[in-house]
Order: sequence, then C-alpha cells, then structure tokens
Amino acid sequence: MTRKRCEEDEHMIAEVRKATTKSTHIYICDCRPALNAQANKAKGKGYEVPEFYENIELSFGNIANIHEIRASSTRLRELVTAPNIEETKWLSNLEATKWLHHVQTVLQEAVKVASIIHNKKSSVVVHCSDGWDRTSQITSLSMLLLDPYYRTLQGFEVLIEKEWISMGHQFQARCCHGTQDITTDYSPIFMQFLDCVWQVMQHSPYVFQFNKYLLTFVAQHLYSCLYGTFLSNNDKERRQSEIRSKTQSIWSHVNSHTTEFLNPLFREKCGVLLPSISMRNIRLWRDNWMAFHPFYRYQDPLFERIMELVHLRDKIQSNCDELQKSKFQPATKIVSMEHHSIAQTSRVS
Repeated sequence: MTRKRCEEDEHMIAEVRKATTKSTHIYICDCRPALNAQANKAKGKGYEVPEFYENIELSFGNIANIHEIRASSTRLRELVTAPNIEETKWLSNLEATKWLHHVQTVLQEAVKVASIIHNKKSSVVVHCSDGWDRTSQITSLSMLLLDPYYRTLQGFEVLIEKEWISMGHQFQARCCHGTQDITTDYSPIFMQFLDCVWQVMQHSPYVFQFNKYLLTFVAQHLYSCLYGTFLSNNDKERRQSEIRSKTQSIWSHVNSHTTEFLNPLFREKCGVLLPSISMRNIRLWRDNWMAFHPFYRYQDPLFERIMELVHLRDKIQSNCDELQKSKFQPATKIVSMEHHSIAQTSRVS
C-alpha cells in the first residue's frame, strides 16, 4: 500500500498544535474500523501516517459504516413490529440485531474523545471517510458531554444546527425523503445519535434541561417532513429550494411549547460528564422504537406524576403572586373582598 503524504493535512495538524496551549500532543480519532481504513486506501481515502506528523497519536473508533447500521436498524424494526414473538427469545433476538452494540461503540468513542480533551488538555481531530456521518456523531456527543450549555434546550438546538445541519449531514439521502423505496444511501445515523443522547440521559437524568419527549418529538419529525429543518442534504440545496422561507423550523414549535419539553428535575450546576459505557447500562429506547407497536403502550406514571406536581406548583405560585399583588391594590377593593368573604361565611353558617 502507498504511503502518500499530504502537505495540507500536515500543515493543518501543525496549526492545531500551535492553538493548543496546554499540550503539544495531538490525538487523531479515525472513526472507521482499522480494516475499513486499510481497504479505503485503494480508493484514495487513506489515513494519517504517524511518521509524517509530529507528536500525534492515531486511533480507530471501530464504528460501523452506514450499510451495517442500515442492516442493524432493519433487523431491530422487524423485531419490535413483529405481532408474535416468543418471550423467552426476546433478549437473544434483540442482541442479534446488534443495534445496542453499535450504540455502545459510538458512545465509547465519544467518551474517549471527551476524556482526552478534559483530562489531558489536548486537541482531538475527528474524521471518518466523508465527514458528515460518524464524525458528526462523535463531535456532537463529545460536546454534549463536555459543555453543560449543549444540555440545555437552546444549546441542544444549536448543537444539532451546528454539527449536523451546517456540517452537511445528508438528511434527504439518509432518511429517503421524497421516495417510497429504501436506497443504498439510507441509514438512520442521526437516529442513532438521538439514541445515544437518550442513553446518556438515563445515566444522568438531572443534568439535562430538556426531557426525553424532545428526543422522541425530533425523531418522529425527522421522517414526517412536516418541518423544513431536516429537509435536503446541505445548505446549498436549502438555499436553492428556499427551504427556510417556505417551511417552518421544528425549533419554532419546540420554543413555543417549552413546558412540554423541559425536565422538571434539571439541576444547573453540573460540569463534564464521563459516564461508564457498559453494555449492562445500554437499553432499548422503547419510547422511539416501540411507539407505534400495536400491542405496546408504554406508560410512564412516575414522569406523569412529576408533571402533575409541576403544574400544581405553578398554580400555587400563581396564586401567591396574585395575593402579593393584592397588598398593593386600593383599600376599597380590599374592603369589598372582606365583605364578600364575610357574606360567604354568613351563608355557610
């Protein structure tokens, strides 16, 4: 295999090193499996040769490509929509889909990148074969782990706009918008990202300002085409089609119904998250994958009770505010209220 050099890449890595003030070491995260990276050399899509760079460490993330993710999601969809399945084989059939394994692999790589940045104070260069699938997954998840801002409602919207939409993730190709046939470009990469976010929320439920219903809402409208946020493949196509002026953004609905998507248990003071990504903690995102199962009706009585208490708290707070305002109202009104209460007491007597 050829060992070609790329002066532009070497110059870029050198500039990244200069911008890193607390470390002279640069980590390069190639999201692909090492075997795939070797095979891509024949297509001119090689990877960095450490000997040609100064103070770098190259590692492979072993994240599956779009074809494996498509096959895995197809097996999972067939499993969760099957009307009849032996209960004793549910876990083995779920494992056979390999979906949870793929989710774990992505999370492990994101935690590794976040750990290097936080603990070693080093810069990390992330890439895959093209840069708009696995790269977006790792960069967005690592930012979510490192920066509490991206765990707020507004921050999560910014994160998706910045790392997915502006970076050129091909939503139309990956979601097969506008066609009834599943093409070879179809792959639920963004859905896998949402699944990873849900997994982190289960691990640390108090550090997210938004709740799980935001994730299911975004997942649902990723394919509904009701909003223009996830239409087209890149900004150029969106400008040519005038998507932003002809459609509504999904965030317009979210920001006008924030009560539905806020986490009442949110705690603001929380820094970096470095969760332990064990397969024991990876679970099936039932709210999403089994939302439309004919024999499955997922219930969350605990969360519903919490929301009832939140509404009750808001009502009590509103009553307190009204009583507070009544102190500053004219005396005649206060007297009239007193006479009204006395009259009510007399009638009761």
